[in-house]
Amino acid sequence: MDYHAGVPDTFTLSGDHEQRLVQVLEIARHLARVAQGPADRHMQAALAALEDALADHLAAIETAADDDKADAEDSGEAERERRAWRPLRAA
Repeated sequence: MDYHAGVPDTFTLSGDHEQRLVQVLEIARHLARVAQGPADRHMQAALAALEDALADHLAAIETAADDDKADAEDSGEAERERRAWRPLRAA
């Protein structure tokens, strides 16, 4: 089995800083998973632990984003943002 299949040498990130950070962590988690295949026993254990830690960090970021959205809804800020993007109606 070729463990390197489907892993590009370059990556293009897009979005804001938070989105780019999530993309980097997802890439790192994927590479840690892929690298486990051909690695020796101790390296496999270290890479598995790294993959788990990256998954935990990604989950923490997702939870924080959801919490921020909920806070914005509760405070009414989200509604103000939505209204700011609506076109003005002619009276």
